[in-house]
Amino acid sequence: MSNNYLIVGDDVFIRTKEENKIRDKFLSQDETDLNLSVFRADELEQISDSLRTLPFLADTRVILIKDLSKPQEDFSELIKSYISNPFDTSVLVISGDSSFKKSKLFKDISCETDVINADKPTPLDIKKWIPSFFKKEGIDISREAVELIAELKGDDTAGIKGELEKLVSFSGGKRIDTSDVEELIGRSVTDTVFDLVDAINAGNADWVFRILNDLYSQKKQPSEIIGYLGWYIRIMQKISLFSGKGCNTGQIASELGYSASYTKRLVDQSKSYPIKRIEKWLTLLLEADKDIKTGRKTPGIAIETLLVNLISEQ
Repeated sequence: MSNNYLIVGDDVFIRTKEENKIRDKFLSQDETDLNLSVFRADELEQISDSLRTLPFLADTRVILIKDLSKPQEDFSELIKSYISNPFDTSVLVISGDSSFKKSKLFKDISCETDVINADKPTPLDIKKWIPSFFKKEGIDISREAVELIAELKGDDTAGIKGELEKLVSFSGGKRIDTSDVEELIGRSVTDTVFDLVDAINAGNADWVFRILNDLYSQKKQPSEIIGYLGWYIRIMQKISLFSGKGCNTGQIASELGYSASYTKRLVDQSKSYPIKRIEKWLTLLLEADKDIKTGRKTPGIAIETLLVNLISEQ
């Protein structure tokens, strides 16, 4: 097979990681400046010229076309013509979101290229990735800490990687537990979640959407916000379970891996969450998550609809 690659999926972090892997496979650091060309799909003349240009002081040239979505006909014709007669010293990499999979171009050329999946990881994938990341660093992490990171960050792979790197530096090589995650990642987030929940419980839509705008200004994505609320309501679910078994606040704190004072705050809030209300929240959160992942609603509309529904169910 010729050196032609398609990187397709909605996770920008994974797409970029795969782009870099291909670049590093064919070019050394010294060769990259003169032999890596990056284009948009509308730069047809430059793409055509670059694909047929010999590498400079290297064995190959890498031509990367980024952020492709729905290819135009002239671009499709150029790529199909090239792939039918590729240049031996050129490496073509086309990187785009999942809508590219639905295009005729993808169907026409996928059998003649290496197709690399860059879809958003599943929650299970993320929970496997986190401990494997720390294992490579020689650091142990508790299952509860992995769960908390996954809840707080959702499927934001770039955000997760950034937080994991901070935790590596913070840990000093020691085991990472929920208290470490709370201190480094979750404290400011959980304070905001508490405010958001208070606003929802008060039925104050203006307050709710002010907090939503604050979260957006902090560059938080709708999927992350859903993850924060999911983390919160699952904590309420756990506390309800432990309380039903007769556990006191100290025992619940031990089970959750949180401080006694922090747990007391959560236990006090859990009194507002009977089982039926917890189930209703979980249903609404799952619906919002599904709306985003299936494209039934834009992320912004999905989170706004979720918040309105949570206020309405009071």
